[in-house]
Amino acid sequence: AFNEMHERLMEKMHEYACRTLNLREKVRAKHVFRSKLTLPSEALLIPFWEAQYGIWLLLEYQNIKGERIIEKYLMEENADLSEQELHLAARWMAAYPSIYRVIEARAEGYRVDDIWPEETMDVALGEREQVRSEFMVGQYLFARLAKVGFIHRFIGPYALIPKERIPLIKQSLEADFERSKKENN
Repeated sequence: AFNEMHERLMEKMHEYACRTLNLREKVRAKHVFRSKLTLPSEALLIPFWEAQYGIWLLLEYQNIKGERIIEKYLMEENADLSEQELHLAARWMAAYPSIYRVIEARAEGYRVDDIWPEETMDVALGEREQVRSEFMVGQYLFARLAKVGFIHRFIGPYALIPKERIPLIKQSLEADFERSKKENN
C-alpha cells in the first residue's frame, strides 16, 4: 500500500511540474542542482543523478519567487489528495539528503546513523527492494529518508560514498547549514 501511494503521489507531482514549469525554469533548476553539487552538465545523463535531480526538483528546488514545487502542488491540488497522501507529502517536505553510516543490515532493511545530526534510525525497504550486498556495516550511503510511522523509508535512489570523502562532505553540510541559518534570520 505504501509503495503504491508513494509512486502515485510522486507521479502526480511530476506531472504537475511538467505542466507548470516553463523551459527557462527547467534550465535554471538544472543549473542550480549541478552548481550545488559541482557536477558537470553530462552528469544528469547518469541514471542515478537524473533520479536525484528529479526528487530534488520536486521537493527542494525553489523558483525565483522562493516557492517549492511540492508546496505549490499541495496548495493547488490538495482537494484531489487523500489524508494519507497529505501526511506523506508533509513527511517528504521535511526529508533532506544526507550521508548515513550503515550500522546493521537485516532482511527488512538497515539500521543507519545520520552523520549530520548523529541520529540512529531504522530504514525499511520497499516491497520490491532487497538488502544490497555491497552495503556492508561501516560503509556510507548518500540517501534521502522520510519517516513513515515508526520507521524510515528511502525516497529515490541511494548509493555508496567513499569513506575518505566523508570529512569534506560533513564540512560542506555544516557550511550549508550555517549559511541557511543566516539567510533565514
